[in-house]
Amino acid sequence: MKRPFVVSTENPVEQQPDASGAGSLMTEKFGPPAHIRRFSRGDTIWEPGLAAIVGYIVKGTVKLVTCLPDGRTNIVSIIEAPGFIGRIFGVTTEFTIEAATDVVVACFDPATFEARLAESQELEHFIHMQNLYQLDEAHERIIVLACQSIAERMATFMALRLVTEEVRGGGMRDDVVRVLLNRRDFAAYLGTTVETVSRTIQALVRRGTISIIDNATFRVLRRSDLFRVARQDEHDLVEMVRSRGPHARELVAYSQPAVRSAPRRASHALQVAAE
Repeated sequence: MKRPFVVSTENPVEQQPDASGAGSLMTEKFGPPAHIRRFSRGDTIWEPGLAAIVGYIVKGTVKLVTCLPDGRTNIVSIIEAPGFIGRIFGVTTEFTIEAATDVVVACFDPATFEARLAESQELEHFIHMQNLYQLDEAHERIIVLACQSIAERMATFMALRLVTEEVRGGGMRDDVVRVLLNRRDFAAYLGTTVETVSRTIQALVRRGTISIIDNATFRVLRRSDLFRVARQDEHDLVEMVRSRGPHARELVAYSQPAVRSAPRRASHALQVAAE
């Protein structure tokens, strides 16, 4: 379902008031007024040919895709909340932006955002760090795709998710791995088919490496075996994740003491506000 956002002062339906309060937090911190848009899983947020968009993902996950002649899509990147999407200063992209889950986006007028960026060293620093973080995530994707088998790719993906959440959580071990993509998108992300993903998951279950909590959540039962299947060194992955720049939730103190629920979500008040 295509439901693109186009900034227009003549369309009050597209520019909904910020009922969640998330956009007002962005405005308070950085200045540009935000308009909240909500997209359902599968919606097109932006595609080439539309007016430029600058958006801050408040809640959910988006995917950048390229469309193939036969109708299939290739997933180029996954961006989880919180994070920026879009282009500024006249730079365009040929990637389509789609909602991988239900998504809440705080949208900004590009010209206003650019003007504020020129004035605010803090906002400029924030955008630079966001870009570096997304570059690091692209490097992780390369690590996954460089694996020689689908089992290695899946195990490496799960291992990276595991250590990333643990590092964000201050080193507390969490044996639960959450896949934020549906099965079809997960298969595309790993460069394989839905059937192969299902077979690989079942093979890891029979091996006793993981158990299935639900379609998107898995529990790691044998941590050392997961890294063995991935052919990755746990210490190396942990150090790689630790060397990355801070995520958006650590970069800017959006949090409000009254809504803090967990250490790794504490600075992510935009998501809390949207919920």
